[in-house]
Amino acid sequence: MSCNQASCQPGYSCGHYGCARNRARSALTRKDGIVVPIEEFINQSIPLRNIYGFERKKLAQEENKLDYTTYAKLTNPKLSVRQCCEDRRLPDACLGKCHFNSYSKQALQEMFFKNDPCPIEAASDLQYCAAQGRDHIPCCVRNGIHTTLAGEKCLTRAGKVTKLDYSYLPCYDRFENMKRCFFDEIKIRMETKLRPRLKEDS
Repeated sequence: MSCNQASCQPGYSCGHYGCARNRARSALTRKDGIVVPIEEFINQSIPLRNIYGFERKKLAQEENKLDYTTYAKLTNPKLSVRQCCEDRRLPDACLGKCHFNSYSKQALQEMFFKNDPCPIEAASDLQYCAAQGRDHIPCCVRNGIHTTLAGEKCLTRAGKVTKLDYSYLPCYDRFENMKRCFFDEIKIRMETKLRPRLKEDS
């Protein structure tokens, strides 16, 4: 989609699908294949006050500890999906779909038929972020994702942003099963990666 920078309101600039919100780009890291912001993985230095009222910073060893709040955020797949969408500079009209509750068969059908302000061209990025660019084929096969009229086209390929068109519509008959594969694998991978760290720091 074409975009004219002059048409973007303050705080926005041209993204792939029109004007997108500017954001302070956080440093990203991959934890066992899942993209997360570093500041969420490593607790930031937080001002603390001592008995004399002077501020001091957390010690380095305190900073590197993983607390329960951060663990809960990082093992919630909603965080990584939203982070991915923002990093890919999707417009505001699409960011609301960067959530496993609102990323639905109905929402995508509305996009396909141009009844939604989020352009259909962004559907491939939404799908990529929900899948975290990972290969979910074994789970999708177990859940019969490939048994629709679209056949194996419905199987998500690892690390690939696939341009979606009308031939993919039958895949959405199994959309909730597909989402469950994405959600469960993100959660399991993050829990497996971070649970030992949480036990060490608790």
